[in-house]
Amino acid sequence: MKHFKLLQATLAVVAAFAVCANAHAGLVNDVPSCYAATHIAPETQPYDKLVYILVDQTVSLGSTLEQSVVDNALRMVQPGSKFVIAEFSAFSQGRYLNVLHTGIVERPLADARINSTPMRAAKALDQCLGQQAGFARTMVAKTLAEVMTGSSSTLDQSDILMAFRSVADAVNTDPASHKTLFAVTDGLENSTVTSFYARGSVRDINPATELTKAVGSHMVADFGGAKVYVLGGAMMPPATQGTKGQRDGYRDPHTLDDLSQFWHGYFAKANARLVAFGEPALLEPVSY
Repeated sequence: MKHFKLLQATLAVVAAFAVCANAHAGLVNDVPSCYAATHIAPETQPYDKLVYILVDQTVSLGSTLEQSVVDNALRMVQPGSKFVIAEFSAFSQGRYLNVLHTGIVERPLADARINSTPMRAAKALDQCLGQQAGFARTMVAKTLAEVMTGSSSTLDQSDILMAFRSVADAVNTDPASHKTLFAVTDGLENSTVTSFYARGSVRDINPATELTKAVGSHMVADFGGAKVYVLGGAMMPPATQGTKGQRDGYRDPHTLDDLSQFWHGYFAKANARLVAFGEPALLEPVSY
């Protein structure tokens, strides 16, 4: 009977996950603890991996790239991981930086604790953790799909530098030992700091000059040694004017290379490492 009641309590908290997530979504953990549900003392550090997923709502991706975003994000939802999903555009357009969901997927009971934990409680914990992981994956996939559905390439401004500076502290101060920033953005800054556009198309920037502007405007902050992946680089609709190539959506390799150089330089100054800059697709999976 005791085992039955414990299992009931465990499954009940899983059923309540959706309610808790909707009521407290955002900066708190939206995935209730299985350790709390089974009355087992939690691990000292429930996670050691962090993935911060930041979506630029000025970028409209096709179905293939959208699926790649979801697939890469789900790859990061692992036992012992924390995920954060945030969206941004420009404050003036009402699409300011907004954290949508934060969740922790707990680790299984450590081997050293198994013998000292009642067998029934340990079994109930394992069952709950399986449900927890499934719930977290559903949350990530659904939230990203909703964000990308609401994205639009018609938005005029994109405060990418401000968004990165704003999330850097959260990444830097997080206790995780493995940190990854997964940014879904075209990387085309268009703000009062600078603009990477000219005549309705991508401008061939000078990476060193633009980096000086970013530093001078205090747009560089510390990411605490995080790995960075960008998906969607230079992604934008075909130009309405300019050369035939620009109107057909052609991107000059030199222009793309300069854009990539800028972001590599930016993250190097921000105590991070840009592992891959997708132009627009990533050629290697996001990882910790």
